[in-house]
Amino acid sequence: ERSSKSLLANVLDIDDDFRAHTLPHPGHNTNSSTLPGGIIRIPHSGHSVDDSHLVHTCMSQCTRELNLILKEIRVITDKMRKDDEEFEVTNDWRFAAMVVDRMCLIVFTLFTVTATVAVLFSAPHIM
Repeated sequence: ERSSKSLLANVLDIDDDFRAHTLPHPGHNTNSSTLPGGIIRIPHSGHSVDDSHLVHTCMSQCTRELNLILKEIRVITDKMRKDDEEFEVTNDWRFAAMVVDRMCLIVFTLFTVTATVAVLFSAPHIM
């Protein structure tokens, strides 16, 4: 129960702000610059491939994977929450059944004892 509450708290605290943590800070690399839309431009160092496109592709793949992970965690926590609620309802019904069962036992015992005493006192040859 404690782990499910902890997991739920973590999911609620995360809430889609993971992208800010996955992007590198512009101050760490003085040669790179951030363009609008989250694209990080890294200057060419003799490569023929556009590095900024590769970084943007990598970030979009990481973001997509993190979105899928977050979605799965939410599904799991919703299932755990639903199971906890069902368990509480089941326990309430079990307690109610135990109370009714105990009442039936007491009524049956009183009826049996009363009927036995009444039959014994109504017999003419015993008294």
